[in-house]
Amino acid sequence: MYNSQITLNPQLQEWLHTDFFNTDSIEHILFKTIFAMIAGFGFSYAFNPPKKIFIGIICIAGLGYFVRSLFLQSPLFSLAGASFCAALCMGFTGMFIAKNTKMPAEIIVFPSLLPMFPGSYGYKSILSILVFTQHANKPEQLNYLLMFFNNLTTMLSVSLSLVAGVLATFVIFHEQSFMMTRGTRKQSIYKVLRELKTQKNKNKLGRK
Repeated sequence: MYNSQITLNPQLQEWLHTDFFNTDSIEHILFKTIFAMIAGFGFSYAFNPPKKIFIGIICIAGLGYFVRSLFLQSPLFSLAGASFCAALCMGFTGMFIAKNTKMPAEIIVFPSLLPMFPGSYGYKSILSILVFTQHANKPEQLNYLLMFFNNLTTMLSVSLSLVAGVLATFVIFHEQSFMMTRGTRKQSIYKVLRELKTQKNKNKLGRK
């Protein structure tokens, strides 16, 4: 069992160093964009949004991933910088859809933003620290510790960049966001989510 663990270490180390975001192929970018849209569909379905913004959420999720992949082709942008620019584009698009649908921008942007978070780096950071503890008093132990901090730092920086990009959009359109729901009942995002949940429970009771 010990020998099989040693043979797997080079493969594990190669996977831990793999960057899933950088790619030079437009086909690869489009392929991952489709999966981002599928993930956006799953997150938006969990919130049970109105049908008139459902397609918009899916499109924004794909747009964000596509824009970030394009920015990553430039040597000027890191993953965090490209994520910030993509979040700005998602926020602007979400504001445009919110203005036309008379819906709060938060319930449009936030579900589409979730697929953009780098979950792979969080998983690799946990895996790195687990492998680190299994290689006590060995030369390669320091490499796994460095990989843990590298993946953790990347995950936190990208997550903060995504949140900052969307919040910057909300700050820019702070006054306009109140005018987008003019003509409709004023309500907070929490009240909208509560009403959606109540409507979903009523539908379940009606089926019974």
